[in-house]
Amino acid sequence: MKKLLFCLAIASMLLGTALSADVLLNKKHKGLDGKDGDKVNCAYCHVKAGNPKQGKDYEKYKTGPYCKIDGCH
Repeated sequence: MKKLLFCLAIASMLLGTALSADVLLNKKHKGLDGKDGDKVNCAYCHVKAGNPKQGKDYEKYKTGPYCKIDGCH
C-alpha cells in the first residue's frame, strides 16, 4: 500500500508540474504567431527555431529567422 501511495504522489507532482508549466507558457504566448504563421509553443521555439532550453541569453536568439516578437522573455 505504501508503494502505491508513493507512486501516486510522484505521479501527481509530475503531472502538476507539467500542467503549471504549460499554463504559464500559454498565458504568455497566447495568440502569438511566428514569422511563418505557425502557433508559438514549446516546440516552435525549441525545436523549429533551435533555441536552447537553458540559459538566459535571449537577445542573441531574437534575431533568428523565426523570432519576431519582442518581450517573449
